[in-house]
Amino acid sequence: MAGNPQVAALLAEAFLELPTARWIAADPAERLKAVRGQFEMLAEHAEAHGGIVASGDLDGAVIWFDHTEPPPPIPDYDRRLREASGDHYERFAYLDRLMEHHHPTEPHVYVALVGVREEMRGKGIARSMLHGLHERLDKEDTPAYLEAVSTDTVRLYEDLGYRAHAKPFHLEDEGPALYPMWRHPAR
Repeated sequence: MAGNPQVAALLAEAFLELPTARWIAADPAERLKAVRGQFEMLAEHAEAHGGIVASGDLDGAVIWFDHTEPPPPIPDYDRRLREASGDHYERFAYLDRLMEHHHPTEPHVYVALVGVREEMRGKGIARSMLHGLHERLDKEDTPAYLEAVSTDTVRLYEDLGYRAHAKPFHLEDEGPALYPMWRHPAR
């Protein structure tokens, strides 16, 4: 299964120049192919064990997973990740292990990916997509967790009710930082 290739393609483009993606692969073409391959698996898995929120014209998308119970693993993930990421597999695997190590164990919804087309950023698309998801989570009294990829996205998520969940963690000693954030449901 290919998951939702349009959503994966949009998110891969949106993530292409982020420090985390640049850390995975220096060459933009290789980076785009590898990230898109992983995101296709995530989109496929989200359709069965979470959800995808997309803007009307697919200018943005959110992939989330239900972690209110232990989530099932992505089928054959390691082999598929090797195929998708090629020479960059070790970096993907390291990133996965690091994120898993820092992931909270409390029941929550994991907001795994949030992205907006570059030319559409700053128009409230991410905020709108997340607002709809948050309304649902508030009704269900379910918290949300994510890792912000920059101080700019930290500010966006703080405006949406997220707070630091733990100290930022880095990819390797001098690599890019990820900022764990938690949102309690609004009452």
